[in-house]
Amino acid sequence: RYAKQEREPPIKGRYYYNTGLQYFQYHLSSNKTIMANKGKKKERSKKRATQQHQSSNDFDECKYYANLGCHIANVARCRVEAMKKHPWLLGIEPFDPNDYDPEDIAHIPEVAMNDGEEDEYGDCEMSLTLTNIKDTTSILFVTVYDVDLCGADGKILTSGWTYTTTAKNTTTQRKCTTFIVLCPPQTFVHLVTLVSNQTIGSDTERIPITSWSQIEIESDVQQWSFHPNVKDEHPHLLHFPFHGNEEEAVNEDQATKSYQCSQSENGNLTHFFHGNYHAIDFACPIGTPLYSAINGVVVEVKDDGGGGQNQNNTTSTNEECDEIIEVSGIAARNLFHWNSIMIQSTDVETSDPLFLEYVHIQTNSCAVKVGDSVERGQFLCRSGSVGFSPEPHLHMAAYRSNGVDAATVRVKFQRINNDDTRESGLDSADAQSFLPRVGQWYNHNGLVEANSEGK
Repeated sequence: RYAKQEREPPIKGRYYYNTGLQYFQYHLSSNKTIMANKGKKKERSKKRATQQHQSSNDFDECKYYANLGCHIANVARCRVEAMKKHPWLLGIEPFDPNDYDPEDIAHIPEVAMNDGEEDEYGDCEMSLTLTNIKDTTSILFVTVYDVDLCGADGKILTSGWTYTTTAKNTTTQRKCTTFIVLCPPQTFVHLVTLVSNQTIGSDTERIPITSWSQIEIESDVQQWSFHPNVKDEHPHLLHFPFHGNEEEAVNEDQATKSYQCSQSENGNLTHFFHGNYHAIDFACPIGTPLYSAINGVVVEVKDDGGGGQNQNNTTSTNEECDEIIEVSGIAARNLFHWNSIMIQSTDVETSDPLFLEYVHIQTNSCAVKVGDSVERGQFLCRSGSVGFSPEPHLHMAAYRSNGVDAATVRVKFQRINNDDTRESGLDSADAQSFLPRVGQWYNHNGLVEANSEGK
């Protein structure tokens, strides 16, 4: 849904603004430049490094995805506590247009890079800043390739990978680090610095990195579209998508295996805007059988791999170009490529429609086509990791329409057996249904105890 909104795809290239950067470093009339006073900045960074992240027994969603190379900073939702919740950030700075000349403001890029100045030891602190000079909140997805980055405490941030599979059946992986920042209006978020003494190039010829212009960065920046009614809930209950009916069940183990909810509604990774707010993610191995959660009709199928681009991410008619047919991993460009199935429920009134979407499914795994009627528990496809996907998982989202800009609606899952839950003292509504929460494990009967195998 994020990618289905009409807009240009992310720009691929080197986000180096020679003219704009010179303005930042030398020509701004105000003293409050983005990369102001290096000495004071270092002093503040050391102070921030002493702050300890609050310990919690709850599932740490930001830490979970940071270990996969996605570093989240929801500054707009916790501005006062942002530095405590995201201690790796270099800093947060308000932008006041009155502090700048109009001609300077015109040169402020959304992704600003500072090549820095050499200190007395010959070291140079190259830093990255995200800017939002608008009056609205922005979502910024920024991916930095092939290099190591560090936060305020000087620790190297965990990197992840992006994968491409070509028509010649060649899969390549590339190291990258992605940042997901919900930036308030008129705010600069000082993100990270480049680890010093790195090189770039081929295995046989590498050169020192001295400028951000040598590094590939891509980004997608859009206005945050908040959900108009976060309490919107459809009364229809869903069948658990990993549990087939008796005819479709593969074996007895399938009926008891549980799956971890890796992101629930209002999640920090991608479930914080209107088109994804109520979505539920379940971590599951690639190839896991998926079953229909409703009786309905298939209205959309896309399982071609989410590709359709060449290695340079540009349009080309060169027959020698090896076309990419599938993408996966954490690159920002992957937001615009995915596999999915959408089903319209036939069990609800036409005045209260329900559409259910399965996303990131395995390429060429669909057992249904558009127009097919399906029943609850019927095999649909297999899970995958196609598109923007830090790890293999199923993304499920429900809508009241299949419009491109539709907002999600909350739906709960129906318990198959509720005798035990009634004995636990749950009220009648909770005994009949459950709503997955991030970090918890679930099967067709609701919450279960977690273990390393997820069974």
